[in-house]
Amino acid sequence: MQTIVITGGSDGLGKALAEKLAPGNKVIILARNEAAMDKIATEIGCEFYVCDVRDAKQVASTFAQITEKHPKLDVLINNAGVIVNAELVDTPDETIENVIATNTLGTIYVAKAALARMKEQKAGLILNVISTAGITAKATRSVYNASKWAITGFTKALQEEAAAYGVRVTGFYPSTIRTNLFAKAGLQLNGAALTTEQAVKAIEFVLACDDEVLIPELGIKPMGS
Repeated sequence: MQTIVITGGSDGLGKALAEKLAPGNKVIILARNEAAMDKIATEIGCEFYVCDVRDAKQVASTFAQITEKHPKLDVLINNAGVIVNAELVDTPDETIENVIATNTLGTIYVAKAALARMKEQKAGLILNVISTAGITAKATRSVYNASKWAITGFTKALQEEAAAYGVRVTGFYPSTIRTNLFAKAGLQLNGAALTTEQAVKAIEFVLACDDEVLIPELGIKPMGS
């Protein structure tokens, strides 16, 4: 049984991961939507903390509470994220700030908090859900691409840094997943897309690997896409 923290756990991939992993593990979900997390926690028997990953102090406080209650932190799944699809000149500054704060700074803040405990343990796994947007480029996605490319570089560097402590870091690069991510941004999802179940299976594969095995990066996409 592992202690697993999942950010963005109130819906989409984060919720699907919590539902799949909770039966055999101590799962802790983080998000801003307290009502949604309370419902999930009641249904599947996991823990939850209200945490805005954009707020470094709130992240640090949340992880202090988690590590006080749980003697070991085995896995962090850094999943929280938002998307914007618009030409740069048409993108409001506050939207740019929110995307970078959530996708880039939020991922870094949470990884920092988790790594502090994992460094002490000399063990652990950090899995950053990045998306193929972290290795490709597309018109109208400049801000989103920027937020994800930054985390690709961050993940690769953190792999080198964390390895000295016996901590593994994996970058997960799925293509489009059928979740509410697009609807929340007022976007319509078109074309082939992965199911949350398919993405969960891929992440389970990473989690099932021996502690001595590192998967630096894993990408998945629908056949023919």
